[in-house]
Amino acid sequence: MKKIVMILAGFAMLGASVVGVLNKKDLEAVIQKLTGLKEQVTEVTAKLGEAEDKRDDAQEKETQAKDTRNQAAAAVSESEQKLKVVQRAVEELSTELQKVEIEKKEIDLAITKVFPDGNIKDSKDLQMNLSMLKDTLTAQQTKKSELNTQLEGAAQAKQVQVAKVKEEETFQAQRAERLALTGLVATVIAVNREWDFVMVNAGRSHGVTPESSLLVKRGNTRIARLRIVNLEDTVTVADLVDGSLVSGIEVQPGDKVIFENP
Repeated sequence: MKKIVMILAGFAMLGASVVGVLNKKDLEAVIQKLTGLKEQVTEVTAKLGEAEDKRDDAQEKETQAKDTRNQAAAAVSESEQKLKVVQRAVEELSTELQKVEIEKKEIDLAITKVFPDGNIKDSKDLQMNLSMLKDTLTAQQTKKSELNTQLEGAAQAKQVQVAKVKEEETFQAQRAERLALTGLVATVIAVNREWDFVMVNAGRSHGVTPESSLLVKRGNTRIARLRIVNLEDTVTVADLVDGSLVSGIEVQPGDKVIFENP
């Protein structure tokens, strides 16, 4: 601003000089001075603009610096809060760790009392022994499963053998019955000629079955064949099979009856 005032004062002085000078040469000199002063004014104005721009830049940078400082302060405050939280967590963990250490010592002391022989001294030894016992238990369970599988196989094989034995027993019993029945000789005890059936003194208790075939003999001659119609424990009722009776002969009480297997 001082320079501008000086420039204006120069213009005033120049004006006074112009008024006082009337010749052409003096006017040209004044014009040259005026031109020089204009150039100086232009230069000073440009410098003044640059100074104002620098001032604005400085103010903007100062504002940015303040914002950055405020952000940094906020970040520092947030970090301090987080640090306090972490410190509290560390303190809590330290407290828990102390409790765990105390509990561990109590456990070790209890283990020493329970196992005075010294084979298990602390919780690590106990954990190791428990792990070994678990491994042993797992191995025993595996072996038990294998034995159960073998036992099931043996039981199944036994059932097969028992079934075969029962089947053989049944076969032998039936064979014995057939043999006994083959050797069985009964007697006709009654004859109903009206209905053509006879009664024989042998029944279910003698091994006779509904499928048994009966032959009537007189001496060494077969005279008829019978078909069972009713089977009781000691008596069999049978019909004469059509066409089986020898011509001219009738079945009579006392005739022998031979049983044949079906």
